[in-house]
Amino acid sequence: MVLELSQQQIHLLHASLAESIEELHDEVLHTDEREMREELREKLHRLQALHRQVEALMQREQPAL
Repeated sequence: MVLELSQQQIHLLHASLAESIEELHDEVLHTDEREMREELREKLHRLQALHRQVEALMQREQPAL
């Protein structure tokens, strides 16, 4: 599935992902149960990968100087 997003939506998605990554990272650090921490880390890695994809999209969409 392909989504068409406006520049404003892309920037909002980027900011939301960054905030979610920060919150999830804190949760990983403060979770005592090892199995739960591993699951949270996997989710964190997926969010970080998505964040990098959005950053790449933002860079492609910026006009050349």
